[in-house]
Amino acid sequence: MSLTGKKKIKNSTLTDALLKSYIARAKLFYSVLHKKNIPNLFNQVKRLSTDKLQWNRSDLGILDQAFSIVKKASIEPAQVFCHPAVIEQNPDLLEYYRNLAALSQKGLGQILSGRPSKSRKGDNRERYQVIVRILNQIISSVIVDAKGFSLSLAQNTILSEIGTEIQGTWVNMIGQGAAKAVEGIIHDHALTEGFISSTERKEVSVSGKKRKQIHLVLTNNWRIIFSAEPDVAIRDPKGRLQVAIEIKGSMDKAGAQTRLGEAKKSFAKAKSENAHCSTIYLASCFTEAVLSQLKTEREVDLHFNLIEILADESKKLQFLKELFHYQIRIE
Repeated sequence: MSLTGKKKIKNSTLTDALLKSYIARAKLFYSVLHKKNIPNLFNQVKRLSTDKLQWNRSDLGILDQAFSIVKKASIEPAQVFCHPAVIEQNPDLLEYYRNLAALSQKGLGQILSGRPSKSRKGDNRERYQVIVRILNQIISSVIVDAKGFSLSLAQNTILSEIGTEIQGTWVNMIGQGAAKAVEGIIHDHALTEGFISSTERKEVSVSGKKRKQIHLVLTNNWRIIFSAEPDVAIRDPKGRLQVAIEIKGSMDKAGAQTRLGEAKKSFAKAKSENAHCSTIYLASCFTEAVLSQLKTEREVDLHFNLIEILADESKKLQFLKELFHYQIRIE
């Protein structure tokens, strides 16, 4: 086949993969937004009975100037500012105020680090007091500096922040999906060739967090371990790390070098454990800059195009031969 023909096939494969990827992304957005039922969330806040609420602005972290702006705009304070009595009555509304403050769940968790933790007994008044102050401080600061602040602008911010969080979920899913796809390819090949002696499921602690691992114990007593870092670790009968594989499924060109950098950190750790460990980088997106960088990278021994492995049988077999024949040396 000519070079032009190969390029067309490669471009077609990439286009098909991108189309399927973005169809799945669109479905995720619609599914999450339907589940969250944002209009109902807005209506719950609108229907709040706020006559008896005491707005002690200093205690609640609300700036006087911000409160004045909201009042002048004829906006009910509870539609913008968070009040502990409201959250205690309906904890689900915390999502409304958190997103209005454009604060991610992870960001809130980081700020709350070392603060009162969530109570198992259900008494979270102290925690809510802290959260309310944090959210109101952010919201107040925005209101004071924002041009043309309005309730519709605040609610549009909620939608924008939710969209950002869904995008974050999507990015994580791409990574997990790619890793699962590679896991399936490796497992199916090993099973078909009769290389698997047994399968073990283990629970290990990584950086204080419990993670599940799947170990494929091969007939030559080597182990293929599907984990988190690296995504795939292959150890010889003495437990020495011989192969480390990192998988990056995102097709976003802008982050290609960042993803390579993340893989390099994992590979550096692997080579510090065993200087002779082979490192294999699987990615869906290789820009010219990344390909140029890979020519001189010491941490990356081999790299494969993930899309080609998933879509092209010959490329998949090439990867599997490298893995089982040359690396694991099993027959």
